[in-house]
Amino acid sequence: MSTQDAGTPTPQTVEKLATQEVKLDRTALIGIFGTASAPKALIRLPRGQTRTVTVGDRIAGATVGAIGEDQLVLVRGSRQEVMQMPRG
Repeated sequence: MSTQDAGTPTPQTVEKLATQEVKLDRTALIGIFGTASAPKALIRLPRGQTRTVTVGDRIAGATVGAIGEDQLVLVRGSRQEVMQMPRG
């Protein structure tokens, strides 16, 4: 069993669930960071891998067209797909 900084044990089932690979049905935006002049985004691919992308990178058959404070724009030909940060 793992322990947190406060010394409280983490139940084994929680630890296992928190570290298992998750398969998604689509690419998901999970974080935005960097500076206004050099933004980066963290995305999770359908097979569970994570990847850091910047404007101009190719991902999931599209090009990263823009990264804003809470969204990422993917460009596929003449179409744009806006991915929003999850609300929690």
